[in-house]
Amino acid sequence: MTKNNIINFDIPLLTLDGTPFKNGDKDFTLGSVLAPIIAQSTKGDALKLFGWALSLYKKESLNLDQSDQNTMRDFIKNSEHLTILAKAQLLNTLDKS
Repeated sequence: MTKNNIINFDIPLLTLDGTPFKNGDKDFTLGSVLAPIIAQSTKGDALKLFGWALSLYKKESLNLDQSDQNTMRDFIKNSEHLTILAKAQLLNTLDKS
C-alpha cells in the first residue's frame, strides 16, 4: 500500500542568512516560487503538473504518494529555472514529509 503525504510548500523562502526573502512588500514562499516554474515547464504529465501548479498558487498543500514525491523531487532537481537556494529548501521540505 502506498502512503500519501500532505506537503505544505506555503512556507517562507529563506535567504542565506535565514531571513524571509522579500521583494518590496511581497513575501516569497516555496510554493509561490515553484508554481510558475511548474506551470511554465514543457515536459511531464501536463494535467498532474498543472493541478500541482494551481494548488501551489492557491497556497494549498499537496497530497503526494511516493511516486508523486519522486516525480516532484526529480522535477526540482532537474529544473534549470530554480536556483540552488530554492532547490535545497524545496527538497528539504519534501524530505521532511
